Amino acid sequence: MNKIERMQAVFAGKAPDYTPAGFWFHYPADLTAEEAAKAHVKLYRQLDNDIIKVMDDSFGHMVTEGIDIRKPSDWREIRLPGRDCQQYRKMEKVIRLIAEKTGGEVMIFPTFWSPFKIASFTYCFAGRDDAAFMKDCAEDPESVLAGVQAIANAETDWVKGYLEAGASGVYYSGQFSEPQRFDRETWEKLVKPSDLQVLNEVKAQGGYNILHICGEAEHGFRSSPERYVGYPGDLFNWDTHRTGLSLEEGKKLFQAPVLGGLDNHGLLVEGSLAEIAAETRRLIETVGREGFMVGADCTVPNTIEIERLRAAVDAAKA
Repeated sequence: MNKIERMQAVFAGKAPDYTPAGFWFHYPADLTAEEAAKAHVKLYRQLDNDIIKVMDDSFGHMVTEGIDIRKPSDWREIRLPGRDCQQYRKMEKVIRLIAEKTGGEVMIFPTFWSPFKIASFTYCFAGRDDAAFMKDCAEDPESVLAGVQAIANAETDWVKGYLEAGASGVYYSGQFSEPQRFDRETWEKLVKPSDLQVLNEVKAQGGYNILHICGEAEHGFRSSPERYVGYPGDLFNWDTHRTGLSLEEGKKLFQAPVLGGLDNHGLLVEGSLAEIAAETRRLIETVGREGFMVGADCTVPNTIEIERLRAAVDAAKA
């Protein structure tokens, strides 16, 4: 099998020739498209990852330029540039450059933050904070939702462009499911609809959804994976160590393939190479080779020794 066939088998819930693996970094937001593409391909080659996840930390700035939310009703007046902005153009160029450099041998997944998370960036980058965003959500949720809907519409359009540029789907970061933020009913009203709008568009365009269920550091990295049951995900990833939901349990819960298992706050950065390899083999034996990709609970620090990640990748291939 080549890398694309291997991942197609995983997405279909089948056993590939060996268990694929992948790990990824955050990158400085000020990298040029050429620098970013080079950095992504370098990591791909160093690790022999089975996919390339594209990370652009300037992505969330799509609503921060020229937009200043001082009261909830301001959300009803925002105007987004669509594809005519540097954030869209940069990611599109990075995707095209990676596709050229790899010759179409590997699937490419640009990272999408949820529309709700991007809305929160507007506060943080304007000198306010997450608490102010949460306050506006409580006081005037309908106005906030008007803004979130505008962001979702823009992201839906971006999906089409990125798939045209060579992406195989998206790596979608589902957020705000930490139990300290919203109860389930409120979350399903405020957050879920825009998630589904973007993810359903990916499927409508023939792409794959890798769904990462993210928990923020200030909330102990704890998310609520059970809220994502029924989402159109082709591969689910979450922090197994801090949610208490194992990969085996998640595979049954989502009735879908799963990704992850290695602790990016523990074993991957603190364990020996032998321990990392042993845990990788244990995960494959426990979870099974059908519909499983080895990876971390979340993004790994870019200061990590490459040998640590390579130990997991090599063990998965053995």
